[in-house]
Amino acid sequence: MSGNLLLICDPSSYPTADSDVAGFYKAVAAGSTTSWHVSSSALASSTAESTLPAVRLPQPLHQADFLQLNSRSPTALPLNEISAAFCRTLKPFRDGYLNRLQSLEPSLRFLNRPSSKKRQMEAVFLNEVASTFTPPTLCSCDPNTIERFIADHGTVVAKRSNSTQAQGVFRIQRTTSGWITDHVHEAERADTSLLQLLKALQQGSEEPLQFSRFLRGTTAGDKRVVVVDGIILGAFRRRSKHGHWVNNRAAGGDCVADTIGDDERIAIASTWPTYRSMGLRILGYDFLMDDCGRWCISEINAGNVGGFMRLDELYQSNAMAHLLAWIQDFTKRPSALKVRTAQTSDHAAIAWIYQQAIDAGGITMDDRRFGSKDVALKQAGGDPHELLLVAEDRDEVVGWGELKRYSNRAGYQYTAETSVYVHQSERNRGIGSAIQRQLIQRARQQGDCHLVAKVVASNSDSVEFHQRHGYRIVGTQQRIGKLRNTWFDVVILELNLR
Repeated sequence: MSGNLLLICDPSSYPTADSDVAGFYKAVAAGSTTSWHVSSSALASSTAESTLPAVRLPQPLHQADFLQLNSRSPTALPLNEISAAFCRTLKPFRDGYLNRLQSLEPSLRFLNRPSSKKRQMEAVFLNEVASTFTPPTLCSCDPNTIERFIADHGTVVAKRSNSTQAQGVFRIQRTTSGWITDHVHEAERADTSLLQLLKALQQGSEEPLQFSRFLRGTTAGDKRVVVVDGIILGAFRRRSKHGHWVNNRAAGGDCVADTIGDDERIAIASTWPTYRSMGLRILGYDFLMDDCGRWCISEINAGNVGGFMRLDELYQSNAMAHLLAWIQDFTKRPSALKVRTAQTSDHAAIAWIYQQAIDAGGITMDDRRFGSKDVALKQAGGDPHELLLVAEDRDEVVGWGELKRYSNRAGYQYTAETSVYVHQSERNRGIGSAIQRQLIQRARQQGDCHLVAKVVASNSDSVEFHQRHGYRIVGTQQRIGKLRNTWFDVVILELNLR
């Protein structure tokens, strides 16, 4: 491995020598790369624009050295000298932490993209991309909806998304007098009101909880399958020593080597390309056994290094060496932008890029949570003249564009509308222009004579972008849209292809 690798964590969160993160740090330090550490708190408080306060990892790195990394004097490490960065900060993340990491994306290549981690942590995300392979699941904070779900499915497991090591996992059972909740680290709780119970579980957060039907097969253990960029490295099963329904190591579970069946392989093959398209490549799949004896997905952990040491110990394998070799290869991959037709595995990335525009405001007249199913609807019509393109760089979707019918009326059959969106961390790299050129070329090839673009008038960058590609302003629709108590004008631009 060559270049500088930056690792981010809080060593005090991993005090024992057998912790996965400490083991990962030691393996990296023993390699040929120049490796650096920055604490989560130092990164969050750093105000320098072109450097980070980092500590070089000593070689060899012993456990005592690892625990003292934050007390060493840091060096101002230039961002442009960092080949790749990897965050292993333990959840729950502090407010604004992932936003701070995301602000570094234009300057740093992350092994797992922080902005996508934000999306992946949303309670609804797993159900959007893997519902075929999960137990019946609901994401909600509405007591009436939750109560109906429990009435339909019986005992459920509730999860907080910004949690780890079973801290935010609870089993909820309805009784004749109310509700019983149990947790691996807490005493059993009784409530007469579901609303009261939900407030206690949410701890002041407005984020929805994830509810899944409780699986009786959970007592068979929790199977972890380790995957790097689509390659399955192995599996092991964690099982509670005390017969508890929570089996992970943080709750005292034992680990044994395990096999990988067809159900798990099919589930992984169907979902990992979605994560890769969003720049999430190091994955830990957790499977639980359902009531019919089938292994189903309970969680997909993005960026989790838990499992590589375990595989090496159980199988005498080279899982950690494989990870380090993959990191070396990843840091050497050159940028190679490619524009192609969108695939189903791109839908989550497309939705997230569009969601960034919605959240930013002043870019689109949309104001909803946009998900994979909404993207699928764009391709559901089957009209051969409508196109959905993505720009891909190193297998990650960094932008997308759309060519759609201007109107279904026969007189407009040679007129189309274009839209282009670029990941907010990838702008000013020519990605939007590469997409726009392809849209115009495809429109000409299929016989379109006139293209239309509608742009929020205050979005001057987009207006100028279209003008650079030959569009001209036709006029402005004044106060045509209202979002978040603000009226917006929309500029209409056209490009004649004849």
